[in-house]
Amino acid sequence: MLTRIPAIAMASALGILLSAPLAVADTSTSAVRTDAQEKIGDRLDLFERDAVSMRTSLDRYVASMRNPNASASLHAYSLNSTKDQLNSLGRQLDVLEELSPQGTTLQQAAIREARPHLEAVADQLDLAIGMHNDDRRNVRSPEFREAVNEMHQRSDDLYSKVDAITDYEKARNQANEARVATLPDDV
Repeated sequence: MLTRIPAIAMASALGILLSAPLAVADTSTSAVRTDAQEKIGDRLDLFERDAVSMRTSLDRYVASMRNPNASASLHAYSLNSTKDQLNSLGRQLDVLEELSPQGTTLQQAAIREARPHLEAVADQLDLAIGMHNDDRRNVRSPEFREAVNEMHQRSDDLYSKVDAITDYEKARNQANEARVATLPDDV
């Protein structure tokens, strides 16, 4: 019973953290989205898919690190793959940031929230690559494992934050559409 209380407290704290941008979100009903907002929505969906792909790759990498005999080529491949995915996400986010002023309040919040998490992944990746390049034996060090675990956690934060905001917007839009569809024709 005692272990359930901290878990419940942590889950509550996580819910508050993820919903913070939603508390200041525009809740006005906008029945029609502009073409720019549709384009941003599509780009955010792609960004989210690529973020979850990076997180999944890092899931596998973290799991493979449990094997003390993991090859040096596995580490090099995983770090380079993460770098490629991160660079792609960075380019996508640059475009989204340019389009952001045309987006809905929630789209702008998702875009704004993505940058610090993406940078946190990049910082941990730079640290891990630096340790790997300095001495290949560093991959067995607790510091290297911590950097990779932090990289994984930050990638999960990135996906979770963007996903929570975009899912909220989609649900809100669906609710607004359903409400509009049930209004009498003479309104």
